[in-house]
Amino acid sequence: MIALVRHDHPESQLALAGFDRRVTIVRGDVSDSAVVTQLFDRPLHAIFHIAANSDVERAWREPEASISEAMRSTLALAEQIRTRQPRCAMVVSSSDKAYGPQAIPYREDSNLAPRHPYEVAKACQDQIARSYGKVYDLPITVTRCANYFGGFDFNWHRIIPGTIRSLLRGEDVVLRSDGKFTRDFLYIEDAVDCQLLLAERSLADASLHGEAFNFSHEVDIEVIDIVRRLISIAGRKIEPIIGNTAKAEIRFMRVSSEKAIKILNWRPRHDFDRALVETVTWYRDYLETQPKATTGTA
Repeated sequence: MIALVRHDHPESQLALAGFDRRVTIVRGDVSDSAVVTQLFDRPLHAIFHIAANSDVERAWREPEASISEAMRSTLALAEQIRTRQPRCAMVVSSSDKAYGPQAIPYREDSNLAPRHPYEVAKACQDQIARSYGKVYDLPITVTRCANYFGGFDFNWHRIIPGTIRSLLRGEDVVLRSDGKFTRDFLYIEDAVDCQLLLAERSLADASLHGEAFNFSHEVDIEVIDIVRRLISIAGRKIEPIIGNTAKAEIRFMRVSSEKAIKILNWRPRHDFDRALVETVTWYRDYLETQPKATTGTA
């Protein structure tokens, strides 16, 4: 197994889980075609393209960089598969946000209508991957997952890890929205399952080439509600502070996993509420070893 790493980070899953001792580390930028070309000097069986800017607020501040990185990285990988290793599967992580603001639940036959730069960046990856899969008959597929949650997520701007960190450190929980936005979620272990499943199935079934699939727990929950559930799990008695600073973000989001259930026979292995408890436990164990910060936002 090979992991392409752009920046070393002491909190990366590679280091914390000891994966850096179990995989071959290649350092470089996936949007650099020279780096990607070197990767394909060895036979590859499957690629899981999860590299992208995951910070919605950064995408708002730096739209050109976010969109350009997403496009260049996906094109570089797809071109190498097309020209050098057409039997290498690739699963590209798009997002439910690629649908943009439209009627819910999102279904795979809905047109992508992104507006926010983050949504546009994910939709660009999505369209490139599906084009190469369909036009060149390559085992390239796309996941449009709901918001990931679970251990090893250190993007504290995300609602679940940011809220948990604030709660466990005894800090206020500050929401950047008005709390009424609805979101759908997918536990990270279920996300890994669907990635592996798609890679395997796309190599065996050419009808899946260029196909996109939604994956989620199919919950429809307001941000304020998810925060209150986390408050209860953490054993705190507080009310979140409404910051209401979110800019141009989609208010209501939920995906239908009907296609994945029907075609792939996929179901999440984890109960949503139980997965929340496991996630809080993971962060509690982790944060007990870390110095306390002075502020926290969700």
